Amino acid sequence: MDSLLKLDSIELAFEAADEQRFARTRQLATQRSMQMTDDTMPEILRLSGIVPKDNVGKTKLTFTIKLGKRTLFEDSWLAEGYFDSKDNLPDSVKLRRLRTIVTVFFANENFEVVDSNEFAEMMNRVTKAEIEPNSDDSRELFQKPRVMYSVFHSRDYWYGLIWDPPKGKFLKAWRN
Repeated sequence: MDSLLKLDSIELAFEAADEQRFARTRQLATQRSMQMTDDTMPEILRLSGIVPKDNVGKTKLTFTIKLGKRTLFEDSWLAEGYFDSKDNLPDSVKLRRLRTIVTVFFANENFEVVDSNEFAEMMNRVTKAEIEPNSDDSRELFQKPRVMYSVFHSRDYWYGLIWDPPKGKFLKAWRN
């Protein structure tokens, strides 16, 4: 069999299995392993939710970052924030969009290594959240470059998440 045809059939089998699993469980989930803290173990970033049969917008999504069994960060929101309130789209279209959002939630483009200069420049474009630019805490945080993850919470709310070693927790560095 031609190797491209074989690859196509393998991809179709994975898609069919995913569709069967979704039809059975109504669960959307994705995860990624990423080194974001100063230890040697990568954290597991996960986004998951169960889609109700009657309203895709009421899907509660939960984003967690775990190290082993320890939860380092957790946030939850409803999927309706991804859709315009004026949308009269059918649930099938909303579900397709939501599945795409979940699929790309941990795309490489959402991660960035930031140092103190990049952080200061970034703060000219966004609203500060839990980190005060040019503060002693900020200077201590950026003694070395840090991985920052941009969380797409909804159409109108994004935030940058970064590990703060002195505080031993993830902080929202900025928000839109």
